[in-house]
Amino acid sequence: MTRALALSCLAAAVLLEASCSRGNGAGAADSEGAAEIAGNAPGEAVAAANLVPEPADEDGDGIFRPYLLASVPERDISLFAEENGVVLQAGGKSREYEWSYMTPQAIGPELCVRDFDGDGADELAVILHIGSGTGVAVSELHLVELDDLQDYPLSEDEYRPRIERAIAELKASSAIPAAFAEENILFGSWISYDADGDELRARIGLGLSGQDQPALTHIGDLLADVQFRAGKYELTGFEFESDPAAEGNGLAESDFSDGTAELDANNGLAEPGVNHESAESPDGRYLIEAYGVNKKITAGGLYPAEGIRLVKRASGKELWSTTGYYSHSFLWSADSRYVAASYAARIWEGSIVLDARDGSEIELPGVETMRKQTKRTTTVHEARSDPYFHAEEWLDNRSLRVSFQWTGADYEDYSGDYVYDVRSRKLLEVRWHEGDTPAS
Repeated sequence: MTRALALSCLAAAVLLEASCSRGNGAGAADSEGAAEIAGNAPGEAVAAANLVPEPADEDGDGIFRPYLLASVPERDISLFAEENGVVLQAGGKSREYEWSYMTPQAIGPELCVRDFDGDGADELAVILHIGSGTGVAVSELHLVELDDLQDYPLSEDEYRPRIERAIAELKASSAIPAAFAEENILFGSWISYDADGDELRARIGLGLSGQDQPALTHIGDLLADVQFRAGKYELTGFEFESDPAAEGNGLAESDFSDGTAELDANNGLAEPGVNHESAESPDGRYLIEAYGVNKKITAGGLYPAEGIRLVKRASGKELWSTTGYYSHSFLWSADSRYVAASYAARIWEGSIVLDARDGSEIELPGVETMRKQTKRTTTVHEARSDPYFHAEEWLDNRSLRVSFQWTGADYEDYSGDYVYDVRSRKLLEVRWHEGDTPAS
C-alpha cells in the first residue's frame, strides 16, 4: 500500500468515526471531545485527537505511524501528524509542512474555512498550539490557500514590532493603567488566535517580571484584528483588556523591576551564576536542557535560566519548552520514553513528566491530592506553603517516586514520598515521613 493510499484510508476510517461520534453518547473520557464535535458549525474542524488517544509509536517498535489530527469533513480536508511535521489533504491535493502540531498538554490543531481575505475564495485557517507549560501558552497561525495549498504563516518578525508599538500607544493614551505605564511590559508567553465569523482575532497576554520568580505575572491582554491581504498580515484595532486580579491584588512598583537594584547590590561581587542542567535519553535520541539566562531577576546568587526544552537530537526539533528556573534536575526512564523534570524557584519546587514521543505533559499529584490520602484534616499556610515536589527515581519504565513537603497553617511540616504510574495516571503508594504522618 502506498503512503498516500494509507493516509486516505486512515482519513476515511477516522472521519467515519468522527461522523458517528456526533450522534452517540460519549463516555466520560470522550465527553469533552464529543461536545466539541457536536457543537461545530459548518466549515469548522472536527477535533480528531481524542479519537486516536495513542498515536505515533503505539507498539513501541520505533516506527512512527501517521494519525489524524483534525479535519473539516464537508470540505474533504484532513490534517495528519507525521514524524517530522504534518501532511494536509484538501480536495484531492496533498502537501507536507514542517509544522509543530501538538502542544505539550496535547491540545491538537484547530481548522476553520472562511474567506478571510475577501477575495471570493476560501482559505483554511490552521491554529497550531505549539508551546505550553508553566506560564506558557503559545499558538501559531497559518492561512493556507485551498487552490494550491500555499502556506502563509504569521511570523514573530511580522507581529512583534506592531505589538511593541501598540503597547507604547496604549500607555500614552492611558488605556493601559498608570500603575503599569512606567514598567517594562513583556509579551510572548501567551498568544492565541480565534476565528469569529469571517474575522481573525489575536489575543496577546502581557506581563511583568517579578523579583521572586522568573514566570511573568499577567496584567491583561491585547486584543487585535488580524487582517490578511495579498499574502501579508496586519494587526489592527488594538484594545487592552485588563486582568482584574492584577488590578485588585495591590501590585506595587516594588513588586516588579528590571533587576537593576538587585544587580547594583552585587556591585563588586561575583556575577550571579546560572544552572544549565541537561540530560540525554538513554537511547541518545532526545535531550532535555535548561538554556540561556534571564538577567532581569536574581536570588541566592543565581539568575534563572531562560527556559527548559526537550529536543530531538538528530533534527534539533523542539518538542516541548517552558520557562527556566533557578535549578533543575532531569530523570529519564530506562526505555527513553519518559523524562521527569523538576524545577525550583526561590520558595517552591515542582515536577512534571514529559512523553518524549510527542512532547506531551503528564501532570503529577500535588498538595491537594496528598491531603486526600489521609482521613485527618491537613492545612496549608496561606502565605508561605513552600511546596516542594521532587522526582527522585524511576522504579521501572512507568513508575516514578516523588518526594514532597509543604508547610501547614501553624507552620507544621508535612512530608513524604509517593509512587505514581505515569502511563495509567494512577497513584500507587503514599508514604508519610515519620513524625509528619497525619493520624488516620
